[in-house]
Amino acid sequence: MSNPTQLTPDLTIGHLPCHHFQVSAATPGQVVAERFEQEPDLPGVIITHESQVLGMISRVKFREQMSLPDRLEIYGQHPIRALLDFIRIPPLMLSENWKVEDAVQASLNRHKDLIYEPIVVVMENDSHCLLDVQTLVIAQSKLLAQANKVIQKHRAERHKYRAIIKQEQAKFQECNELLKSQQRQTEKSQTLPSFQQVALVKQAEEIAQMNQRFVRIAKLISSEGRQAFQATFQGANSICNNTDKILGVGKAIANDLETVNRTSRTIREAIEQVRHLAVQVAVVTNQMGSQPSGLSQVSLEIGRLASKTFELGNQMEQIASRFKLRVHELTQAARAGANVAKSVTIKIDRAEMALLELEELIAEKDLPSQTPIKEPLPVIKSVTADSLVKDIEHAEVAVYELEQRVQQQDSSQYLIQKIQQALKSKKP
Repeated sequence: MSNPTQLTPDLTIGHLPCHHFQVSAATPGQVVAERFEQEPDLPGVIITHESQVLGMISRVKFREQMSLPDRLEIYGQHPIRALLDFIRIPPLMLSENWKVEDAVQASLNRHKDLIYEPIVVVMENDSHCLLDVQTLVIAQSKLLAQANKVIQKHRAERHKYRAIIKQEQAKFQECNELLKSQQRQTEKSQTLPSFQQVALVKQAEEIAQMNQRFVRIAKLISSEGRQAFQATFQGANSICNNTDKILGVGKAIANDLETVNRTSRTIREAIEQVRHLAVQVAVVTNQMGSQPSGLSQVSLEIGRLASKTFELGNQMEQIASRFKLRVHELTQAARAGANVAKSVTIKIDRAEMALLELEELIAEKDLPSQTPIKEPLPVIKSVTADSLVKDIEHAEVAVYELEQRVQQQDSSQYLIQKIQQALKSKKP
């Protein structure tokens, strides 16, 4: 018989005391009778054949059969299997993992004549043992008694906690009544808000509105100022580039004017030579009365001078064309500078409007900590930009008039006159 263990709600039949008494099917019945006489606690015997359980005979059924006349002589000398075949009671075989309450329920569900028949417990190592139903019922009663004790303990604790909860509820009710009384007294003692409190609340609302307007205007100033300054930098770079371009075109025009000057001198010298030759031809003609052979050489020279003069005239025409092209480039550059300046002026005006709005807000609220703003910086920038735009527009008009005059008049004569005037102004 196995040793009993501590009773727990998860107790299984494998933990209960059981008996290990099994014999083979060829064992004589007398041997089983003698073992029952020696161990009165044995509930029965397990009969096996080649490690397989054939059945089980309880002590009660064995004594009933052996108490009849002539049965001891019949079954005492014969194998125990004969008595097993005669009784033919199927055993209740349960695994050792069955809980006690489930095993009791399975035992009670048998026929009323078999309720107290021992149970064959199948262990995990495939061994078998016998569990007395009385032991099983006693274990269940102990479990129920233990559970009853736990329930009684919980009931006592529940009553105890109920008493504590009632005491706490009484304290809470008392504190609640006291709090209500204090609230009523406070409500009675409170009066309407004073004039100063109303003024402070109104002033706080105005301050909040001012803060919102300041934040909105500050965002606008930041955005518009960034765009205006960026446009100013881009405009300055563009104006510088256009200025460099205008300087380069001016140098090219100066070079062309120098070339025209040299060409004019050459033409003047050629004209003087032609005049001189013409005078000589006239003198010779008057003296000789007829054209001599030597005059052919003079005619050739005059023809050469005429060709050279024609070539120089073509060069003057080409120089005049280049001069017109460069004048057009100067006009385009001046217009680009004017457009950039206008764009910069618009950006700066927008920033100026934002700053003026901020200034009006500050003047409206009359903040003592702020000093009056006489003239914001973007206004000065705007005035400077306006004067620059006006200068560029005047220059653009002058260049446009020059271009129109070049297109209306004969280019070569007009340029020659301008060149001669420039040469005369340069003479000491």
